[in-house]
Amino acid sequence: MNTIYRLIRGQGVDIRIAQIACDILGISFEEGVETTKPVHQLAGKTINHHHRLISSILNQAVFWQVIPDNPTRRVKPPKVDRKEAKYLDEQQTATPLRLLDNEPYQNQVMIRFFLLSGVRHGELCGLEWKDIDFKNNMITVCRTSQYLPDKGVFTKGTKTDSSVRSIKLPEQAFELLKAHRKWQRKQRIAMGDRWIDSDRIFAQDNGTPVHPDSITGWFHDFISRTDLPEISIHSLRHTNITLLLAAGIPLKTVSYRAGHAQTSTTANIYSHAIRTADEKAAEVLENIMNLR
Repeated sequence: MNTIYRLIRGQGVDIRIAQIACDILGISFEEGVETTKPVHQLAGKTINHHHRLISSILNQAVFWQVIPDNPTRRVKPPKVDRKEAKYLDEQQTATPLRLLDNEPYQNQVMIRFFLLSGVRHGELCGLEWKDIDFKNNMITVCRTSQYLPDKGVFTKGTKTDSSVRSIKLPEQAFELLKAHRKWQRKQRIAMGDRWIDSDRIFAQDNGTPVHPDSITGWFHDFISRTDLPEISIHSLRHTNITLLLAAGIPLKTVSYRAGHAQTSTTANIYSHAIRTADEKAAEVLENIMNLR
C-alpha cells in the first residue's frame, strides 16, 4: 500500500519497483518513469551534513597525528535557509479531531496520540505496551520504527541519546490507549494463531509492526479532504510543541519532552512560538504595572 501511495503521488521509488509497476501497467519503462535529479544536485542541508561528518573524521585524524591539518576548515559550506515549522493553531487543531470519527479506528488513535504526545513519527510506531505506565500517566520513548526498501520495516534506537526519555501525558492520552488496547485484543482473538505478538501498540492486522509510512500516506489524503493548510504528519509534532511554548511552558521542559539534544535546537525551530510567549509575557507585565 505504501508503494502504491508513493506511485500515485509521483514520489521516488526504487528502480526495481518502477520496472515492476511498468510491467503491470503494460507500458514501457521509458514511458512510465522519470529519472530523479542527478547526484550532484544535492540540497544545501545535505551538503552541510556531509561537510560536518567529513570535518569530524578529519579532526580525529589530526588528533591522531595522521594528517597535520583539517582541510575542511578552508571550505565554506552553503548557507541553508531555515524553514519555519508548519503547525496548526488551537482553532485549526479542532478540525481534524472533529473529522476523524469516520476514519479507520487505529488511524484515529494515532493522530490523537500524536497531538497529545508530540513524539516523532518513528517513535510513535516504535512504542510498545511495556513502555506505558498507566499508573503514573507516563510513557517511555526508547526506540523508533523505520522503513528502507532493502530492509523493510525495522527497529532501531532513537535519533540521539537525549531522545530516550520518559514524559508525562494528559489523562486523555491514557484513556485513549486503554480503549485501543481493548480493540487490539479483539483483533488478536479474531486472528487466532495467525497473530504475531510484537507488543507494538500500533500494529498491522496480524500484530506485526505497522509500516511507518502507511499513516503518512493516509494522513496526506485525509488532509487533502479538509480546508486545512497543507501539512504533513510531522506537523502534528510541531503543533504539540508550539502549543506548549505558546502556553508559557519553560523552554527546557519542552525541549526535553521533544527529545532535543539542546534547547537551542528547540529555540531555532520554534522561534515563532517563543515570540508569541514573549508577547504574552509583555502583556502580563503591563497588566501588573497598571495595577499599581
